[in-house]
Amino acid sequence: MDFLSELEKCGANSLSIAVVRNHQITETITEGHGVTTHTRFQAASISKMVFTMAFLRLVSEGRISLEDDVNNYLGDCSLTDREGNTVSVNARQILYHTAGLGVDGFYGYPMGTVLPTTSQIINGEPPCNSPKVYCEYAPDEHWVYSGGGFMVLQKCTENITEMDFADFMQHYVLSPLDMEDSTFRQDITENLAKGYTENSEPISGGHMLMPEQAAAGLWTTANDMAKFGIHIQNILRGESGLIPQKLAAMMTSPQHSDVFDMEGTKCCTGLGCYLKNIGDKQYFGHCGGNEGFVSIANFSLKDGDGCCTFINSDGAVPLLLKIQNEFLK
Repeated sequence: MDFLSELEKCGANSLSIAVVRNHQITETITEGHGVTTHTRFQAASISKMVFTMAFLRLVSEGRISLEDDVNNYLGDCSLTDREGNTVSVNARQILYHTAGLGVDGFYGYPMGTVLPTTSQIINGEPPCNSPKVYCEYAPDEHWVYSGGGFMVLQKCTENITEMDFADFMQHYVLSPLDMEDSTFRQDITENLAKGYTENSEPISGGHMLMPEQAAAGLWTTANDMAKFGIHIQNILRGESGLIPQKLAAMMTSPQHSDVFDMEGTKCCTGLGCYLKNIGDKQYFGHCGGNEGFVSIANFSLKDGDGCCTFINSDGAVPLLLKIQNEFLK
């Protein structure tokens, strides 16, 4: 594949790819001026899958249960319906997107903006630029994708651990997996790809700031994401890891076969990840899109294959899928 030509077609100028075979990174591809295997891209919603691993570590430590009402851990926040009635929601429902919570995604904030706190994001209070996170439907009634739900869990982890969220993620996942080029910090300036619109217009300041860290705040590389996926694959085949095999199996298994989205379509998600068939194999993974960046990462459940791709343009989704098909079919 002529990657430079393909990038030009979608208004991008940089990409990073890592290919996994038999539980090992076998190939890395980078394109773009100054882009190396250490160049960070915004992972957008792939952040949810990485956060889920850290959250499940808290579950394995007995600090929170998947069945606990998250209101017990929210402190100055609470989950209500639009009439203000408190609604009981558990972590499992949030991670499977069946909690009925709204706010599917986030816009981000321009460089130099005062960023909202996690509580302000959940409550929709200034300087937050997204709506309040409500229970828009009864839990387990519908599958509704909710980035807002992951902000609820971010608040839970902040209160449980009393740690800065980026530090929590560094300690619980990124450092143990040697994801040396990855961070949830929003004040970094080194080794960053710059984002572009689908019309090749640069994003002001190079990227948006994402205080919605659990939902969309990860900066990472294709190689680091491959390390993450391989770690889950290894746990599934019996190796010791950051979480018990039982939780890894739960993370990568569908748990709501009788719950459908608003269009009546059956949605197949695990805890914090999607499950799909590519060719004749089953995969777990996630995709993402922040302003100026798109991404996708998928890993097979059985034989240790996978592919991670990051591109710095809003218009590059067709190229993401083309690359995925190239390496996974």
